[in-house]
Amino acid sequence: MQTKTENTEKLIELAKKNGASEVEVLEKSWTNNPVSFENNNLKSLESNESSGIAIRLIKDGKIGIASSTDPEAIEQTAISAIEASEFGPEATFSFSKDSISSSTNSQVPQFPLEALVEKGNEVIKELKTFHKDLLISGGFELGYGKTKYLNSNGVSGERGKNMYSTGFYANLVRGEDFLGIHHGDCSLEDFPSEEKTKAKILEKLNHSKETITIETKKYPVYFTPSAVSSIFAGIFSVILNGKTIQQKISPLTNKLGEKLFDTRLSYIEDPTLGTSRTPFDDEGIKTQKKSLIKDGIVNSFYFDQATASKCIPKQMSTGNGFKGGLSLPPSAGLTTTIIEAKGERKQNQIISSIKDGIIIDHVLGAGQSNTLAGEFSVGIELGFKIENGVIKGRIKNCMVSGNIFELLKDISEISEDREWLYGSSLYPGFLIEGLTVAAK
Repeated sequence: MQTKTENTEKLIELAKKNGASEVEVLEKSWTNNPVSFENNNLKSLESNESSGIAIRLIKDGKIGIASSTDPEAIEQTAISAIEASEFGPEATFSFSKDSISSSTNSQVPQFPLEALVEKGNEVIKELKTFHKDLLISGGFELGYGKTKYLNSNGVSGERGKNMYSTGFYANLVRGEDFLGIHHGDCSLEDFPSEEKTKAKILEKLNHSKETITIETKKYPVYFTPSAVSSIFAGIFSVILNGKTIQQKISPLTNKLGEKLFDTRLSYIEDPTLGTSRTPFDDEGIKTQKKSLIKDGIVNSFYFDQATASKCIPKQMSTGNGFKGGLSLPPSAGLTTTIIEAKGERKQNQIISSIKDGIIIDHVLGAGQSNTLAGEFSVGIELGFKIENGVIKGRIKNCMVSGNIFELLKDISEISEDREWLYGSSLYPGFLIEGLTVAAK
């Protein structure tokens, strides 16, 4: 049987023999080891493995793509890519020519199965002290794998990753009231603390003991880091995407260098940090740290090769071309994102200073808003009422809407402390004054 390295090189050789002028190959393998619980019971310990190889080539000025999960189908994969190029898009770029570095893990990580089962059962036992009918799902997962890139220009690199995750979801049904609270985290080094996860869930459960009815009016609203991620960072990722710039549908088109946001706001991508760290993207391009928004100024956008080459004026890839699946072409995506913390007070200090306000922690429908206009209109999945600096209870059936170009132009306060969200984003909380919260 041929090794993976031989398969990768053979694909390039076969494609070149069949008329391809340039060829690149991406090979991926991944293994998941879960310890999952569902409704208070152990559900699965089944390990899953996946691997495959993808080829992208240029023939007669057009791009062809093919992929396979069958290691014996190398020749057919090359032929499929050649055939696809006949009907493929025009090649407006060349494949990478700059060398890239590798980052690999040489050893398969240990998976402490029995210990994790015991820990999961203990988390469930302790969470159920809140209410006998509480149902808990979630658990632990260890994933590990490698990605190898090689092209006909001699560029090659390999990256490896071990991903440890801990996460639990607690839900409680009381008549027509459904309460759902979740917390989780990821790390490249070891399983995040289940004690911290349990404590976070219990804290929010205790805040949710009472349900508070509110009236529709303007409140000071504190968006937790989780809400900042879902709403504000979610919109940033769309309007700073080179694809929307290239198509001229982003409101930031032709706004490079303009101050549109609060001077304390900086939105950064740093591929050297977090669980999304990587030395190169799926197009064999070096990743790079970049300030997308710097001190409130629109500073840069992020591109894959195809999008960058179609911009007017033409741009260069910023190392953000990633495949959503082996059979898909690369598209612009972000690695680890960070919002700088330039606040003067911590989250608990901000909340304790609010006399009559709202905390928004989790929302529903953030991706369904008119993000290209910077707008959001979301249901509050988990939110709390603040009275005289104290969280009094949970709010239900409420909505909030707004436009980031108005709300983030002058942010009332940014928390000094930040929170890692699944290891791939580091955000503070935002306090926005005078925001209407609509109650049914």
